[in-house]
Amino acid sequence: MRGVGVAPPVIADLPAVELKRRSSRRPPLHRLELLLLAAFALVSVWVLGVDLWYAVVRGRTWTGTDGIYITDQMQYLGWIRSAAHTGLVADLFVVRPTAAVYLQPAILISGLLTAAGLAPTLALLVWKPIAVGALFLGFRAFVVRTVERPGPWPRSAALSLALFYGCFSSVYGSFGVVGDLFPAFLSWGYPFALLAMALLVAALLSYDRARAQGRSAWTPGLLGALAGLLHPWQGEVLVLTVAGAELVGGALTREELRRGLESPRVRLATTTIVLAAIPLLYYYSLGKLNSNWELGQAASKHQFPALAIGLALAPLALVALLGVRRAARGGFIGRSMLAWPAACVVIYLQGLSSQGATPLHAFDGVTLPLAVLAVNGSLAAGFTRLWRPRLIGICLVALFTIPTTYYEMDQARQAVMPSSGNPNFIAAAERRALEFLHRDPTPGGVISSPYLGMTVPGATGRHTYIGNCIWSEPGCATRAALTKSLLAGQMSAAAARQLVLVSHARFVLAPCGSATARVQAQLRPITASVRRFGCAAVFQVRA
Repeated sequence: MRGVGVAPPVIADLPAVELKRRSSRRPPLHRLELLLLAAFALVSVWVLGVDLWYAVVRGRTWTGTDGIYITDQMQYLGWIRSAAHTGLVADLFVVRPTAAVYLQPAILISGLLTAAGLAPTLALLVWKPIAVGALFLGFRAFVVRTVERPGPWPRSAALSLALFYGCFSSVYGSFGVVGDLFPAFLSWGYPFALLAMALLVAALLSYDRARAQGRSAWTPGLLGALAGLLHPWQGEVLVLTVAGAELVGGALTREELRRGLESPRVRLATTTIVLAAIPLLYYYSLGKLNSNWELGQAASKHQFPALAIGLALAPLALVALLGVRRAARGGFIGRSMLAWPAACVVIYLQGLSSQGATPLHAFDGVTLPLAVLAVNGSLAAGFTRLWRPRLIGICLVALFTIPTTYYEMDQARQAVMPSSGNPNFIAAAERRALEFLHRDPTPGGVISSPYLGMTVPGATGRHTYIGNCIWSEPGCATRAALTKSLLAGQMSAAAARQLVLVSHARFVLAPCGSATARVQAQLRPITASVRRFGCAAVFQVRA
């Protein structure tokens, strides 16, 4: 990084004139940044490419998912189908009627596209290029604002680490990588998380501009509220980051605090925190007022080892310590880089409590402030005085980006390969059976195997007796065991008929590999019709 110029003063709250001058001189994308954009875009379509290869070259019947955790992808498709009918989302993963109470802006738009005739899979995929582009541009804007040394090389180093940083760790006792710390991993089927991270960054930058100009503004809070609606963990990060950056260290003076909302800075902080907190209260209310959401929240609780996260972040975090002192003196945007990781820890701990869920999502995007702190700190510590600093910098960045990226891509390839019980690819006969259920005007839910049942809401718009053990509650494990026994022909005829009648399902979908003849014989007294699609079959239960 030799020859990149002299470090400017520590980042501070810039006056309005200087801020306008800097923003008008924002450097255009350098070829290094364009290469990073191309690399991030290519990695983001890796899983999609593997799926298309199996579908086009191998002739597999692909369900249109774009991720390695198929349960989550099928959940999104089910939500889109539900939103296509009502705008809001109901739980289609149980047969009983459920209230449509969940509002998610991107799902709503995808639902409208589906109502207009677009397949739910495509209505979900449209968010991938938007999310990938928004995240890259948001991260790049943050890097331009916060990296102190001018020139493309420091910026590119920080941006590379923010997008691709990874370190091998011990995950549940096994060698691996913590996926949520790797933004490209989230591009494999989690566009809403990427959009929320981009909105979080945009909110912080907008807040920084308004604060520097000594004015209040609605934009940071509205951006934070949208981030929270899309992915609530990033809304929580914004609330705690703004609160921490303003309250810790006396950023707001006693005089400003005494004046209260008469002070533009106090009004800006209050407006941002309140607006960003509204969706969080909405999510909290869902879990308290709606039984499906209460059960889903309880079912989604899990423990993710802090040691795995600590080991994965340790190399980057240790170097980032070099930049802590400068950031602490660097105005709001500098303090926000210190408050952000601390906020992630607080949200992670809250996620482990009885009131939280999926704690690992708290760390989505944390590599961005750590990467900037690491680059600023190492440059201030004299990194450029080393022998061939640019070469050493390239090697270090490559060491903590390329191996884990390759590992994640290989793991993703193995995860999405056609395999038993993985609805990423299903039999052609099963696809025809699902299409029949989608077209048939007879109302009613479906009982099927757990693996094919999770495709029912997204493919047909119908309720399913068993889909996944987050939304098919209560008694998901029992439901799964009963349906497997039913479709394997292991139940008595009386028990099989009782299960179907008690489930209130109108259709029984027997996937390929079922004991279809035995199931047909057992259910004949309650069956109105049978449709066969090769190795799959659909039984309509008498009304």
